Order: sequence, then structure tokens, then C-alpha cells
Amino acid sequence: MSTGKTLCRAIAGLLALGYAAPALAQSAPQPSRVVIVADKDDGGYRTSQKYSAVRDRLIKGRALERLRDFLSFVRLPRPIGALAAECPGGDDASPFYSTDTRAITICYQFFNVAEKAADIVQKNSKVLPFPVTRDEFLWGLLGTVLLHESGHALFDVLDVPMFGREEDAADQFAIMVALQLRPQLAETAVKSYAYFWRVWQDPDNTMMENGNPNEAFADTHGTASQRLYNTLCIAYGRAPAEFEKFVAAGWLPQQRAKGCAQEYAQLASAFARTVQPFVDQKRMAEMESVDWLAPTYGAAQPNTAPKAAPKAAPKSAPSAPDSASAAGPRGKGG
Repeated sequence: MSTGKTLCRAIAGLLALGYAAPALAQSAPQPSRVVIVADKDDGGYRTSQKYSAVRDRLIKGRALERLRDFLSFVRLPRPIGALAAECPGGDDASPFYSTDTRAITICYQFFNVAEKAADIVQKNSKVLPFPVTRDEFLWGLLGTVLLHESGHALFDVLDVPMFGREEDAADQFAIMVALQLRPQLAETAVKSYAYFWRVWQDPDNTMMENGNPNEAFADTHGTASQRLYNTLCIAYGRAPAEFEKFVAAGWLPQQRAKGCAQEYAQLASAFARTVQPFVDQKRMAEMESVDWLAPTYGAAQPNTAPKAAPKAAPKSAPSAPDSASAAGPRGKGG
């Protein structure tokens, strides 16, 4: 990925694959935007006694504002909400998208988990293919996880069809979009996501537990190792020179690496057909100089959200709240 390739040019390049924008997108109404769903004066960051320190760090890092501003490059047919809260599901609860409320929730518990993972990564930094600072890991991971949840949100509001598991598609969307950022940010996002899945443990690989099938493998999410290999394959397929270190270090097997360019091309063509028609090229060009994954984030872009916010966020999680206990970040995503 050369330095001159910006998000705008990269996505524009997808159109060179020969896919025309559907007439629906060309005649779309005035776009809706991402709306931070505030409760009274909390700014979208729900209060929490247990996670008050995490809440303060997310407020300082302006996590919701980053998400809102980043997704402003997509013309949405209806608004998407965003909030941060202590989520049901225990200490492993992680970000999720709710189709009922059309809102992405950043769970305080996940940032806590990410900080613990950052400690493990730092202790093993000498054996990593790419060096990473603690802040790079934290914000690179959070940014990629939120892109994953954004994938779920866009699949919903843009009515994107897909074959296979939606969780796999959301991972693919997250990495594909991250790779369109300038090289430094793309590398930060990929290595943070990959290191997280390297740290996370797969379920016991025995297929039977107490005479019954191991239900961990019935999860809608892939195992940590599968998500690691998929992440690295997409990155290597997009920019082999930049991410060859992962192949050389044995993190991405040579046999898988051989077909990664084709895997990325397949993903890029799907993006061009389904999401590209809704991209605001002017807004995308304005995003080129923003450091989306820095520990601190500058002044927010003008809030172009409509006055009518989406439905209020749920007071409880969906009927089967997701957690990271078996396969990492969960939710209608994660």
C-alpha cells in the first residue's frame, strides 16, 4: 500500500473493478447520519459505578465522537445510534449492534478486557512481527472492533445480502475498510486485531465434552485462530509487501497466503457492489488527514445528524447478550 493511497482513492479504485452504482443510490434522499444517543446530559456515555474510570478514559478519548465522524462518509437511508454503557453479560461483555434500536453500544467491560490484553501483548512484544505501543494496541483494537459493529449496522440499514455467517462478513468488512486508511493506520488496525486474537484462547479442540458435542464450536463467531488467520489473509492479500512479516513469522501459513490476493479481490468486489454506491466521496476526501486511531482525538466534525434520533437504546441486552468469553468481541457483531 503506497503512501499516496488514501481512503478516497482506494475506494474509488474499487469502482475500476467495473461495478456500476445502482440507480437506487443515485437517487437516494438526503443522507441520515450517526447519532450519539444521550440520556439527559451524559453525552451518550452512560454512568457506571463499577466502570467509572473506563468511562472517563473513553470520554477523554472521545470514542463515540470518532465513531460518529468516521461513519459520516456513508450516506445512510436511516440514522444509526451510538452510545457507551456498562452492558449486561458480565465482565466479558463487548460491543454490539442492536437491530431493534439500530444502535451500536460500546461496552465498558470490553475496554477493560482490551487493557488486560494490552498488558499481555506488551510482555511478549519482542516476538511480535510488528512492534506496537500500548496506546496503538488499545485504540487500534477498539477502532477495528467498532468497524466490525459498523459492518453489522450497515448490513442492516443498507440491506446488504450475504452468503455465510454475518460475523465473518463483519470481520471482513472491518479489515477491508481499515486497509483503505493511510498505511500507518492500516498497519495499526491490522496488527492490533491480529494480536488480540493471538492472545485469546480457542475453545478446547476436542469435539466431545462429557460425551456431548462441544457447543463452543456452534457459536456464530469463528474461533480466535480462525479470526486471526482471516484478518491476516485479507491484509496480506491487499498489501503483500507490507504484511509479509506475518507470513515470514509463521503467523499466516504459506498455503493460505497463496490465495489471499483472490480472497481480497472477492471482498473488494462485494464492497463495490453493496456499500460503495452509498459513499460520500467529498466527505471521504475530508477524512484523509484524520488520525482515527490516536489516543486523543481532535475537535469533532459538524454533527450532521437529523434532529430525530433513533429509538432509545435498550435498558437490557438482546435476549441472548454476547460476551467475549468464548470467541472474543460479540454482539450483533463482536
